Amino acid sequence: MAVRGRHRRYQPNRINRASLTVTAGGAGMALPLMGTGTAEAADVDTWNKVAACESTNNWSINTGNGYYGGLQFKQSTWEAYGGTAYAPRADRATKDQQIAVAEKVLKAQGPRAWPVCSERAGLTRGGDAPDVTPVGAPKKAASKAPQRDVKDVKPEVTPQSTAGRGQMYTVVRGDTLSGIAEERRVSGGWRQLYEANRKAIGGDPDLITPGQRLALQASQKKAAQPQAAPKPRAEPKQRAEPKQQPKAEPRKAKPAQASQGFSAPVAASPSTPYRAAGGSWSKGYHTGVDFPVATGTSVKSVAGGTVVSAGWGGSYGYEVVIRHADGKYSQYGHLSALTVKAGQKVGAGQRIARSGSTGNSTGPHLHFEVRTGPGFGSDVDPLAYLRAGGVRI
Repeated sequence: MAVRGRHRRYQPNRINRASLTVTAGGAGMALPLMGTGTAEAADVDTWNKVAACESTNNWSINTGNGYYGGLQFKQSTWEAYGGTAYAPRADRATKDQQIAVAEKVLKAQGPRAWPVCSERAGLTRGGDAPDVTPVGAPKKAASKAPQRDVKDVKPEVTPQSTAGRGQMYTVVRGDTLSGIAEERRVSGGWRQLYEANRKAIGGDPDLITPGQRLALQASQKKAAQPQAAPKPRAEPKQRAEPKQQPKAEPRKAKPAQASQGFSAPVAASPSTPYRAAGGSWSKGYHTGVDFPVATGTSVKSVAGGTVVSAGWGGSYGYEVVIRHADGKYSQYGHLSALTVKAGQKVGAGQRIARSGSTGNSTGPHLHFEVRTGPGFGSDVDPLAYLRAGGVRI
């Protein structure tokens, strides 16, 4: 029977990502020896295949895991190989610009910079040069003007680097109001941040988009106004709070209506069941359950807990692992975007990511597991766990 969206054999000793690391010793880089007569290049079609493996061909991806762009550059590598001549980070550069930098990495490090995806894409040294036109390259390399250009574009990154001291913050991919409020220590938390930026965000505090500018210290201004004008401005705020709370509270309270505060991870019926036998899995059976959902579907925490890890998980692609109060761990795999980070507290039914088809996957779906411990091999029946928590599935 054909099964949609199923992950393949788990391989814990292989890292399915472009490491793109540079050994730096303060003044220089340690690079491998290269033959003088070998051409170091790959055509655009090959780079497209590498990107398809690394990021599902999302050239502007930034999930907050420290790797950026379609070819998943580490920031130190992007800077070491001249990427900042195009953009501060790889996810802000064009496809042609990212390929141009990748060509330099390929020449210096070889295909091993992408240990798994290079093999799948057929990336080797000595291929045809890519037909790309990285706009801005000649000017950056021609003279000393780039030093002034880098200073000129500094305001582009200033809102993020100085957001803790300034009053504004620019939303980037993967941000949440709660995460911004916690990181920037916004007085009043995410509710106050939402209230201060309600006009910019709209009616749903969960929906913020990259590029939005949020006021961080508007709460302090509003707090100062009631002192200067006691009742006229303080009373409307008191009336507004009850209206705000019913909108925010049900968002967390709805999942709690089920017994023990459990929630389904996605609004879909399962496909590949737990313990389905087959050679596709290293244990000889499916260690979780799959939910066939389109890429970008909201994925929710099944219960309250603490995020143990959020990032790349090898065969599982981008994943989130959460430890719950009962000692169990839930895992969510093959994600396309993450909205939480390690150490963050989450509630039942809170959105933690969006589904996708990263890692060893045959199509868009959510792979969901429940474990007795954080490591692979301690799996239990995930549907039985949810049903014991009162979830009808």
